[in-house]
Amino acid sequence: MERRTFIKNSSLAAIGTGIGLWSCKGNKFNLVPVPENEKIRIGVVGIGARGTDILRVLSKVAEFKVVAICDVLDFRIENAKNHIGNEIKIYSDYRKLLDEKILDAIVISTPLHEHYPIAIDALDAGLHIMCEKALTHTLEQAESLYAKALQSTKLFQVSYQYQLNPTFNLIRELIEKGHCGKITRIEGVWNRNSNWRREPPSPELERQVNWRLYNAYSAGLMAELGSHQLNLIDTIAGSHPLKIMGTGGIDYWKDGRETFDNVYALFDYPGGIKASFSSNLANEYEGFTMKFKGDKATIVTSFMDEAFIYPEKDTDMNWDENTDGVTGASIKIIDKTRRREISGKKSDKTIYPFDTHYFNTTWLLYKNFAAAINGKEKLLLGLKDGFRSALSVHLANSAIAGANVVYWPEQYSVL
Repeated sequence: MERRTFIKNSSLAAIGTGIGLWSCKGNKFNLVPVPENEKIRIGVVGIGARGTDILRVLSKVAEFKVVAICDVLDFRIENAKNHIGNEIKIYSDYRKLLDEKILDAIVISTPLHEHYPIAIDALDAGLHIMCEKALTHTLEQAESLYAKALQSTKLFQVSYQYQLNPTFNLIRELIEKGHCGKITRIEGVWNRNSNWRREPPSPELERQVNWRLYNAYSAGLMAELGSHQLNLIDTIAGSHPLKIMGTGGIDYWKDGRETFDNVYALFDYPGGIKASFSSNLANEYEGFTMKFKGDKATIVTSFMDEAFIYPEKDTDMNWDENTDGVTGASIKIIDKTRRREISGKKSDKTIYPFDTHYFNTTWLLYKNFAAAINGKEKLLLGLKDGFRSALSVHLANSAIAGANVVYWPEQYSVL
């Protein structure tokens, strides 16, 4: 097999070789101090589970200084204080935070229905924006926000951190180098055996705490889970879908929820790629799984923590025990089947601050955000990525609700 440069053009490689904003001392992460007058003043609006995790990540990104947090629930504010090492300002109304003009950048990690008004106001305030997925609550909001943000000189990044996962970059490299052959099927699954509920501290906070279950605030499983995988599928396909079909329902949890607990959508992509995403809250088999099927081999990954490649029976991949199949990737036969475990070589340039991909990929995302604001890197996941994935989510929900075929809007065919 021809030896090639591994992940040469990947997002992760771009970060690892270009930014140079962390230090290595042995195998231990060391936070490199940044002068106070050079720090980017950032505020976090929405301090739920994800917002709190973001605060934890920001504590390891010296380029940022968290100067303010905002949430309408007092108990979340109290919990968030444990993750901030400096004095901050606290708000229950994000508009008052914007009015004080103390920020350079803002993180929007609120329930989905609040993304749009906060992002619009943050654009008017001249701030750099990091927005959680799936960008907006509705298709119309996505179109409006996209049009307005295109006119801004500030950066707009969307939090699809799975793009920076080293396992995904390994999968993408193998596919781009032709080791799977022609891809015709991509299957995405994210299942849980869970009611998706969180216990509110008091009954009157039910809809605020469990906003994902109500249509007024949420776009359901397609937005909260499916958008991650749809974003990855777009990357592999090199395009957006052309048409979408789907079905879904409240099939198991008859508890007053409004968003579906069981969804399945099909996506037609250019070049003959057919993709699917399904999510079920009554059975956790396969969990987070993606399968990339080509005429030479199939790659299967679980939660992007591990990946396996299955060569087709008539395909001789010339992979033997411990063979280094492509530069930077090891491919190992692990049993008597045709399954091979694939893994990338650890980078000598990056020492991560956390033990899990979930936090480390979010950390890479914010490192890139800081570097892009400082003019040292290009933004890796910008407005176009977020808008394209939001369209896929909203069109899929439309297809599911109407039990019909929905086509990609012609005016966005350039995405």
